[in-house]
Amino acid sequence: MDDGSQTLTESLAIERTAAEKGIHKIIATPHHNNGVYIDKGSNILGLVGYLNVKLQEEGIPIEILPGQETRIYGGFLEGLTDGSVLPLNIDSGYVFIELPTSHVPQYAIQLLFDIQIQGYKPIIVHPERNQEIMENPNKLYLMVKNGALT
Repeated sequence: MDDGSQTLTESLAIERTAAEKGIHKIIATPHHNNGVYIDKGSNILGLVGYLNVKLQEEGIPIEILPGQETRIYGGFLEGLTDGSVLPLNIDSGYVFIELPTSHVPQYAIQLLFDIQIQGYKPIIVHPERNQEIMENPNKLYLMVKNGALT
């Protein structure tokens, strides 16, 4: 959908190789709301469904599960409610959250708390890419201490 494979042929080749390596399930995690890509949940579900049909037709024993890597933003909870933000595999309760590369937004700790109150388990992806966390690892420690995963 974004910086992954660019064609169905390429996707099928990747999945064939993965199956040969013993992989049976893969979670698709396209980017959402990161300033470059907007990959809403409904689009992801449709394309994951399409790819799973093609994998079955080709006899490739892999299942693609829906997911998303969403940049943190103020309307994150609303996105979970309206379906534009997807938890991993829809009902796992785990949700990927990407921080900006330059800073940790002031509202991040509160939002991570609110996400947990709603029953989700936030996973902070690529914390090592965040300049503020590199300069002050205690920021990440506090988020993890408060229940976020990474």
